[in-house]
Amino acid sequence: MRVSGRIERLSLAAIRMAASGVSEDLATLARWLYQFGTVPRSPAIDRDFGPDDDPMAVLGMTVGGRTRRRLEAVFDARSLSGWYSFARTGTPTQYAAACKLYVSPRPDALAAAFPRIVDVFIRAELRSFKVGRGIEGLLRPDKIVAYFDDRAELESVARSLERTLRGCPPQGTPFTNDVGGNGLLSAGVDPPIGSEAHSWRAWVTRQLAASVSTHRAIASDDCLAAVLTDMRTAGVDPHNWKPSAGAFVATSTS
Repeated sequence: MRVSGRIERLSLAAIRMAASGVSEDLATLARWLYQFGTVPRSPAIDRDFGPDDDPMAVLGMTVGGRTRRRLEAVFDARSLSGWYSFARTGTPTQYAAACKLYVSPRPDALAAAFPRIVDVFIRAELRSFKVGRGIEGLLRPDKIVAYFDDRAELESVARSLERTLRGCPPQGTPFTNDVGGNGLLSAGVDPPIGSEAHSWRAWVTRQLAASVSTHRAIASDDCLAAVLTDMRTAGVDPHNWKPSAGAFVATSTS
C-alpha cells in the first residue's frame, strides 16, 4: 500500500492499533479513534503552559495581550464546552459552514504559531473559528478549526497559512484531508443537518469503530484492508479521507 502523507500514516496507524484490541465496546472504540494523535499531558507540558488548566498566556489571550486585542476588535468570543469560539461580529448564530480547516501545530509551537494564525484569519475576513479550551484542548490534534463557505476560500486561507507557518512542527489530525502534505493543515466536511453525527471526525470514527469490530478476528493486514473497503463503501476515500456526495445518506434522519 502506497502511503503519501503524515495524516494518512496517522490514520492507518490508528486503525491498526484499534484492530489489535483497544476495546470491544463501540462507543469506547470510536472515542479512542477520535482522540488518536493527542499529545500526552506531562510535567513538561504543565511547566510550559502554566500552573493551571487554562493556558491563556500560551495563546497570547491574557487581558491586554496583543492577540486578544486583535481578536476582540473583529470577533465576538464565546466559551463553550471544550472550546473558545470566535465569530466575526454580525455573523448569524446558526451559520452553517460548507467545509472546515484543521490547523494542527504541535503544542510546543503554539506560542509562536497562534498569533500568526490569527493574523491570517483576520486578513482573510474569516467568519468563524474555534480553539481548544484548556491544556487538554490544546493537546488534541484538532485544536484549531476554521469554517468556510466553500473549498476555494478554504484553500486560499490554507495557502496563506502555509507561507506564514513555514517550518512550524505539525501534529496532524487523523481522518481528515491533508491540504499541505505535512499534516499541519487539513480539511473536513461536516454531516448535513439531520445526521446522527454532528462533526466529520465523529462520523468517520463511528464508521471505523463499527468496521473494526466486525473484522477484528481476522489477520491484521486483512482486517485493515477490510476496514478500508468498508470506508469506501460508506463513501469515504481512505487515501485522502474525503467524502463522496452520498457519504452521509445512511446516517441521515431527514
